[in-house]
Amino acid sequence: MSPRSGSPPASPTKTGLGQEELRRNNLSALLTRVHVHGAISRAALTRDLGLNRSTIGGLATTLEELGLVAERHPSGVRASGRPSLVLEPRRDNVAVGIDIGVDRIVTALVALGGEVLQRRQRRHAPGEHDVEHVIDSAAQMVNELLAGQPGVRCLGVGVSIPGAVRQADGLVRFAPNLGWVDQPFTELFSQRVGMRVFTGNDADLGVLSEHLRGAAVGYSDVAYLNGSVGIGGGFLVGGVPLSGARGYAGEVGHLFVDGHSTERCRCGNLGCWETKVGENHLLTIAGRLPGGGPEGVADVIAAADAGERRAIAALDEVGRWVGVGVRTVINIFDPEIIVLGGSMTAVWEARRDIVDTTVDQWTLMTPRRDVVIRPSAFGLDSPWRGAAELVFAPLLAHPARVLDRTEGVLPA
Repeated sequence: MSPRSGSPPASPTKTGLGQEELRRNNLSALLTRVHVHGAISRAALTRDLGLNRSTIGGLATTLEELGLVAERHPSGVRASGRPSLVLEPRRDNVAVGIDIGVDRIVTALVALGGEVLQRRQRRHAPGEHDVEHVIDSAAQMVNELLAGQPGVRCLGVGVSIPGAVRQADGLVRFAPNLGWVDQPFTELFSQRVGMRVFTGNDADLGVLSEHLRGAAVGYSDVAYLNGSVGIGGGFLVGGVPLSGARGYAGEVGHLFVDGHSTERCRCGNLGCWETKVGENHLLTIAGRLPGGGPEGVADVIAAADAGERRAIAALDEVGRWVGVGVRTVINIFDPEIIVLGGSMTAVWEARRDIVDTTVDQWTLMTPRRDVVIRPSAFGLDSPWRGAAELVFAPLLAHPARVLDRTEGVLPA
């Protein structure tokens, strides 16, 4: 935070930071620690953050005055002496997380600290993929969520989109499975709900949630592959999100994998990976109607387990193509861990041996045994959980400044 106009600049510390900036950084570190890890004692914060007790006490008091944390005496403590107070996130500070899927919209109210207070889901009706219908449906669901939790302070709305989202302004450059091109969704939706809206690609948000609280906790080089009708990829390299110059990195569903394919992808090309492993491809070659979603995939797997030959052949084929794509991801990104989300998880679990065999055949520097492959901890919910974290990010970076702003914040 820069000094107020007319006030003298803060004196620099030995680290080169002014006192005000140092305090902001410490507030951010403390609130982030409480948000990610939950209730924690002042003594533990003193140890973990390397700050003295009086500094921790002052920071805790500030965050309590801002209405972001609450302090309580620890329960069940029998030791002699005065026990250290425990800080915990206040659950009346909330974010709305939304996942705009090809077949459904999911909305959830998430409290500071990550607790999910409510979750709602609504399937798209035929012909309702256009931006206006999606905005109408999602806005109604947001209003329903907030009406069910009176007294909360909503910090904004985060939205997951299955497509390329421009980082600078949230414009949806291309979402082929929704039929969107150059749609100013973020601007339009913010106007509709009257709050700040943060928009991101579904796989980018999926890797964020899995790294923060899910299957990829503790890993720095992560690939998250989200498979449904389309396939998206979200990546962390050295713990930093891989976004690209404009935010479009990670479109692994459109990797060219089959030079003999005659099936045209929604992007317009032939031979894209998602045409070989997407839900509708699996359903079609298994003799089912497309559009069945995760439930249809589960039906094919159950039929294969029961001995249905066409379902078995379909799963075997898709399993091989999953392996082809995973192998390519390993060769390009050299991740420590690959987290599989959406229906790709179910296919991998049903045909793990085929996937592993395919990966082992053609990986270059990194053998399959050196890469952890793990299902998502949150299943289909990873993207909207990550979307909620987009909303919390500015607050965690600068608690006082965000709460000074009235834009997008409902009164408590």
